[in-house]
Amino acid sequence: MKTFKFSLAIALISLLTFSCSDDDGYSLGDYWVATGTVVKTSDYYYVVLDDGKALWPSASNVSPGTLDDGMRTIVNYTILGDANDSEVYDYYVKVNGMTEILTKPIFNFDETTSQAVKDSIGSDAVTITDTWFTKDYLNVQFEYGGGLGYVHFINLVKDTENLLTENGEIILELKHNKNGDPHNYLQWSIASFDLAELKEPGKNTVDIFVRSLDKEGNYKYNKVLTYTYDQPQAEPYAKSLSSTPISESIE
Repeated sequence: MKTFKFSLAIALISLLTFSCSDDDGYSLGDYWVATGTVVKTSDYYYVVLDDGKALWPSASNVSPGTLDDGMRTIVNYTILGDANDSEVYDYYVKVNGMTEILTKPIFNFDETTSQAVKDSIGSDAVTITDTWFTKDYLNVQFEYGGGLGYVHFINLVKDTENLLTENGEIILELKHNKNGDPHNYLQWSIASFDLAELKEPGKNTVDIFVRSLDKEGNYKYNKVLTYTYDQPQAEPYAKSLSSTPISESIE
């Protein structure tokens, strides 16, 4: 899937296309939104998208000091031009903005996990709309109800007392605690979960079964995904996103 391209209002596009197009055919009135990972250099940064393309910020509205190496991000950017074949980057861009993607390890339930902890993880409705891998991360795009701006908690849970499907896949359930926030409107977000703990010696793949609960208490999504590790990922996936703002209340 390709990274999604957006344009500004028609009147504004006309002005910018006339006055600001570059030699590569890109317009300053266009922008793209994609998921990626920040790479910090000694004095600057660049972004590697989930499809492997590298963006060098020739201009940026984001201060490097606010970024960490390895930070997962949703980046809004405008392409200024193509990099030369001899360079490690694919595009020179202007970074218009970034939103940090929530990044977490798997949360493990076992015999020592108290009911209070399980309750805090929650069992409120959450709808998985897409999943894809980036190295050792499982990226989950999801929707949930909210309304008053309360802090919501989101976790990917592995329960050792209910670990495997009948076919041997490891069950991973997206859990949501809305903390009493009313469902006034639908929100969406993305989280990246580190799957490295699932690696087994002598293997380089593991099958996982991903699911979540809907508002009727039924399991949805219910997909088997194969996590491949310790070798290059085949056909890296570039996530396209809409321009809807990401909620800042997920933790």
